[in-house]
Amino acid sequence: MTGLLAGIAAVTVPLVLLASLAGQVRRPAALAAALRAHRVLPAALAGATAAAVIAAEALIGVTGAAALLLRLDGPVRAAGGAAAVLLALYAAYAAHVARTRHGVPCGCGGGGTPMNGWVAGRAAALCALALTGALHGLPAGSTLYESSVEVAAGLGFAVLLWTLPHAMTEERRTAG
Repeated sequence: MTGLLAGIAAVTVPLVLLASLAGQVRRPAALAAALRAHRVLPAALAGATAAAVIAAEALIGVTGAAALLLRLDGPVRAAGGAAAVLLALYAAYAAHVARTRHGVPCGCGGGGTPMNGWVAGRAAALCALALTGALHGLPAGSTLYESSVEVAAGLGFAVLLWTLPHAMTEERRTAG
C-alpha cells in the first residue's frame, strides 16, 4: 500500500508544481502582488521572492516529472524531498497569512484564490505526499496495470488538490 501511495505521490506532486508554474507564467506579476498584500516580507523583496519561489517550483516539478518518466528512483526521491520542504514552508506560510490577513490573494499558480485554510491544507497534504514519495521512492517491479493505477490516481489527486481551495471558496460565496 505504501508503494502505491509513493507512486501516486511521484505523479501528483510534480503535476501540481508544474500546474502552478503554468499559472505563474500566464500571470507573472500575480505572486509578487500577492506577497506584497500579505505584508509578511518587506515589499521590496516581493519580486525577488516570487522569482525564487517560481524557480524552485520549476526545478522541482521538472526534475520530478523527468525522473518519473525515466523511472529514476534516486532523483524521484530527491525531488520528493525538496518538494516536501518547499510545501512545508508553503503550509506554514499560508496558515500564518490566513490567520493574520483576511481576503488577501493566495497568488498560487497566478490565480485569484484567496488565502485561506484550504490553501494551507492543500500545501500540507501535498507535503505529506511528497514526503511519502521521498521516503519510499518508486515502487519496484510495478506491473503495467499498477503503473496505470498510480498515474490515474495521481492525476485525480492533482486535480482535486489543485482545485480544492478555489472550489471551497466558491462554495462559501454561493452558500452565504
